[in-house]
Amino acid sequence: MGPGDALAVLFALSAAASFGGAAALQERAAHRVPDTGLASVRLLLALLRQEGFVPSLWLAMLGFVLQAVALRFGPLTLVQPLLITGTLFFIGFTCVIRRQSPDLWLVVGSVLALAGLTAFMLVAQPSGQANEFHPSRSIPLVIGLVATVVGCLFLARRLSGGVRALPLAVATAICYGVTAGLVRSLAASFDGDLLWLVGQWRLYAIALVGAAGFALNQQAYQKGIIGVLAVATITVGDPAVSIGVGVAWLGESIRGGPWATFGEVVSLLVVAGAIVLLAARSQRLGGRMAGKPTHTVQAIDRD
Repeated sequence: MGPGDALAVLFALSAAASFGGAAALQERAAHRVPDTGLASVRLLLALLRQEGFVPSLWLAMLGFVLQAVALRFGPLTLVQPLLITGTLFFIGFTCVIRRQSPDLWLVVGSVLALAGLTAFMLVAQPSGQANEFHPSRSIPLVIGLVATVVGCLFLARRLSGGVRALPLAVATAICYGVTAGLVRSLAASFDGDLLWLVGQWRLYAIALVGAAGFALNQQAYQKGIIGVLAVATITVGDPAVSIGVGVAWLGESIRGGPWATFGEVVSLLVVAGAIVLLAARSQRLGGRMAGKPTHTVQAIDRD
């Protein structure tokens, strides 16, 4: 690992901490507002009136800046998986907010998540330099991602209750993954010239896709009866989409071959399982503290 990769790791972990703190505050605020329709302005207005939501926005913006700096120094395939640790920071901040100590299962889940993430990094050995972002080189992937997001939104409108969290989580993960690819391409090319930056289409695409991901994320919080699966989908889906974008559009690479691919898939499944355990246990403990039924869980996520 070179100096650039080491800086990328440092800034990525700092971004994960910021995202984790923002998610803890946003999750708390989202559960205090009434259920609203998809893409409802009322939801945003209601959230803005909740204690802690505005500071969460500042934390999220700080996390985004730190993520952009990390992507300046390191590839998507390195930085984005590290953001999974935001879930661990989320658990820590949530325990502080609720004034409770992590129990044994939270510790076990954290260890499993870190073990799975470490195994993925060791097996995948991500590398590569960012190239110009040319979606036309991978038109099938572009069409597939757009069609998936549209399909998820259509499905979410057709479904009722908390089950809508699942298609919204998939759409959120795609938006976050594509946004990270755009940030990586733009940050790697940026030389300090602000006029050059203003003229880049990627800057406006980041604002549009990133804002869409944020809005969908808040809706996923709001529809959280099966939010444990939603948080695993977003947390693991984001880096999975980012890896696809990095390899297909930016020329980055991870180790191939049947055994390497098998190890990468297994390690990500371990991470997903650990996140499900963390989310379920955290919400169950939170329900006890609040005097709510423990069989109802809410969605949580990093950003």
